[in-house]
Parts: sequence; C-alpha cells; structure tokens
Amino acid sequence: MSGRYMTLGYYVGFDHHFKATYEVMDWQGQHVFGNSKEIKGLIQSGVMGHENDIEGLTRHLLSEGILYPRGSLIEGITLDRAVREPKVIELPLYDDEKQFGMAWKAVNGLPATSGNLTRDIKLPIGKFASGTPVRDIIIKLGPAFPEFDITQAMTDGVNRMLLTRREQRAETQ
Repeated sequence: MSGRYMTLGYYVGFDHHFKATYEVMDWQGQHVFGNSKEIKGLIQSGVMGHENDIEGLTRHLLSEGILYPRGSLIEGITLDRAVREPKVIELPLYDDEKQFGMAWKAVNGLPATSGNLTRDIKLPIGKFASGTPVRDIIIKLGPAFPEFDITQAMTDGVNRMLLTRREQRAETQ
C-alpha cells in the first residue's frame, strides 16, 4: 500500500483456470489491497458477509487507513466504465460535486448534431444560437465551477477529472 485513496474499485472475476478472483485496485489499474485468499479470510472472520459485500470491505479499508474517511469503494466494472467514458458521469457523485454533475449532464444533453446545437438555447450561463459548438458551452462552465478543471474534463474525460480532483483534494485536507 503506497497511500490512501478516495475512490477504489472492487474487482470480482475469474482467472484463466476459472477460479474466483477478488482484489481492490485504484482507477489507474494498480493493485491496492487483497487477493482471493485475503478476501476469503475476511469472510471467515466475519468482516465481510460474502464475496460481494462491498459495505463490509469498505468498513475494513477505512479501518486499515487505505481509504480516506470520505472515500468510497465501488464495483470494479463501474470504475472501469467511468475511466473509459469521456462525457457521461458514471461515478457516484459526492455532495460538493452534485451541482457540477447536474450542469455537465444538462450541457451534454443539449440537442446537438456533430457537436453543434440544433436550436437556440437559453441557459443560466448565457444564450447560445443554433450551430454553436457544445464545446464552447462547456468552456463557459469554467467560471461557474472554478474548483473543477473543465479543460481536463474535455481532454481526459469528466470521470478522470473527478477522480484526479478527489485525490488532490484529499491530500490537501
């Protein structure tokens, strides 16, 4: 373990011999905690109720200091999908991210063809004529949400930006 984390994924699967595998990894795919033997030991000791007991494993990771107190453990499939998805927010949002998430979803849900608006739109951040690139509207979100890196969200994906932001904020608090 190299440090503490805000968001981790719990991966349940099978190896090439069809034996069950369990492990906890960060969003960059690095192994953080556990293997099948350790997870089964946690089940036998009563820390986890069963192999898919994310809540029990989360409590254990919090007590071990692997997760920050505000950190979360999500299913590995959800974490993988979030890392690959550039526009749709796949992560469960924290309270301080919900307003940004709502605005991001609204802007990316605007009627557009080939990245340009198909009709005139009036938003709290301004009026936009038909044909305006959605990218320009997303850039206008920057002043409304200065604590979020809009440029990184557009280049690396919104989920990666949120994951990076969470880790940076956790380290400074």
